[in-house]
Amino acid sequence: MTGDRGSGSRPARLAMALAIEGPESAGGAPRWLLVRRPDDDPDLPGVWGLPAGSHAAGERDEALVRRIGREKLGVETEDLGCLNEGHVERTDYRLEMRLHAARIVTGEPRVPQPVPGITQYSEWGWRPPVELRDGARRGSLCCRLALDFAAGSRRRP
Repeated sequence: MTGDRGSGSRPARLAMALAIEGPESAGGAPRWLLVRRPDDDPDLPGVWGLPAGSHAAGERDEALVRRIGREKLGVETEDLGCLNEGHVERTDYRLEMRLHAARIVTGEPRVPQPVPGITQYSEWGWRPPVELRDGARRGSLCCRLALDFAAGSRRRP
């Protein structure tokens, strides 16, 4: 959603990414639900990242967590709270994002979902957070926020 919180005359787009922890690997390291953007994505083609979405007008964080789960993954999700937040300047707007911990309440993730007009993912998997490094290098704010959180906290999503 575009708002008036941006710097100068640049509008702000408010967004959220979800850190959903899954089964641990054999070594006990956490694995998160990562998603791959489609190869024809205009911003980050083929990049692995976190499920994310933009706020609708007046939408509360808890509602956006549930909507991302339904519209992007086909599951019901629950908000476990904010882990990190940040922003990045884009050409036409300022992207302001919060990283929230979430859990899957019901369902098994499936991508893509039959929801027109929003970015749908081409793959998903339980992967270690370190696999977000490529996305962070390529400019993904959700990847950067997740890696910053993982490096600076013992608490898991």
